[in-house]
Amino acid sequence: MTQLPIPVHVGSEPLDHWDDIEARQRQFSEEAAPWLQEQRRPTIASATLDWLVLGFEPRWVGFDTADCAVALQPSVYSGQGADEFNRFRQGAESRGETALVISPIGDLEQKPRGALFQHDDSVSIGQSYTSVSSRPIGKGARVRAAEDLGDADRQLALRMLNCNPAPRWRSLSLSGLESYNGRVRHPAEGALVPILETELGEPVVAAWISPDGVERRYVVPVETPWPLLLQWLREQALPEFVPGAMRRARRQLATDQTLMTRRERDVRTALAELEADYFTRRHALERDLEEAQTGASTVREGLLYGTGKQLVDAVRAVLESTGVDVVDLDEELGGTMNADLLCTYAGRARLVEVKGFSGSAPERAYQDLVRHLREWEKLPGVTPVVGGALILSYQIRIAPQERSRRPYGRPEFLAAQAEPVITTLDLFDAWREEGAEDIHRLLFGPATEELTQPLTGDAQPMLAAGHGGPEVGRRRWFRRG
Repeated sequence: MTQLPIPVHVGSEPLDHWDDIEARQRQFSEEAAPWLQEQRRPTIASATLDWLVLGFEPRWVGFDTADCAVALQPSVYSGQGADEFNRFRQGAESRGETALVISPIGDLEQKPRGALFQHDDSVSIGQSYTSVSSRPIGKGARVRAAEDLGDADRQLALRMLNCNPAPRWRSLSLSGLESYNGRVRHPAEGALVPILETELGEPVVAAWISPDGVERRYVVPVETPWPLLLQWLREQALPEFVPGAMRRARRQLATDQTLMTRRERDVRTALAELEADYFTRRHALERDLEEAQTGASTVREGLLYGTGKQLVDAVRAVLESTGVDVVDLDEELGGTMNADLLCTYAGRARLVEVKGFSGSAPERAYQDLVRHLREWEKLPGVTPVVGGALILSYQIRIAPQERSRRPYGRPEFLAAQAEPVITTLDLFDAWREEGAEDIHRLLFGPATEELTQPLTGDAQPMLAAGHGGPEVGRRRWFRRG
């Protein structure tokens, strides 16, 4: 049976109107009247939008809309589509159907706004004093599907999340009307149901439900491609919310489950299960990613851009994640009397000096480590060490990928080095790949065997990291009291 196009109301003048406008703009150019120069063809009236292939028949401003199934970007202004939208809504109500509406929101040109204006656009709801306002969110905002969505709304969420390029997200809010003198106030009506939301729970795609339940208006970013929305309407929204429109267009035969063959039902069920599984897995992976990013951000920021305590804490977190025992010497000694950290692994202990510089790494940073090693032996009751290590962060005003991997270059200075110098870039690379052995090799060298010197003085034997028996290395913690 031949399928018929589904009539939809489009809140724009017909294509030939915009063809004439653009022709006159080209003809008169800069001599055109200001009102003519300001005219812009809306994307819904694009000449490249193939309505018939998408399965729809557009009813523009000036056309009858009483039998339309959907209203696309309707207007509330008289002479610009308000009458047509009212007839559309009355027609849906008379048939006992849902009046489906799609309203894009946002400013494509991103015009500057005054300090008193926080919203870049709003959508006025007909039949009430209610409007939906949008407020731009910064670039890179992460959004997620709202909980407990129906089938059609869940599919819209998935399509929007997979839209490439992604639209610019704006938080949506519902507001009523209040006069400046405060005498007349109309509270917002209806409910704004989130479909996509930010991590703070702000809706960025939502459905407004009218108080009488007749109208279901989807508010989407203005950058959303119309083919995406029209395909979703035909495949999910209309069959779920306005099945009568599908029957009138002779499309219900292929979507009515009571008329499906067993194979059609089985494939349809399998497809629904696949989509539900994808939706569930995506949610789980988004949560895992959020947890991973939260855990990694502090260390990543500290290693690549930190100085002072922030850098020391990041280095400590990395070393402890690989099983290295770390003592903060500033806390233990009550001040900056020596190096920053005492690190022990497999019976070997090293003093670690951590330094961060905005420019190039000075040679004095290594000299500080050498001085701390000499002074360490003079401190009472400390752990004997096999040496030290200098961990350097430098050129932090430059992007990490553009920094030099060699902190020092003078041959005489390099020849005199006896202790390892580790850049935070190398430490970061090993940490992000979870290379515990690489981190141990950077800090302690290729040999990880325990030292065999006996304990001396009043030092007490302790278990070495990763060993179940008594430690045979020379390891002595600070004496208290």
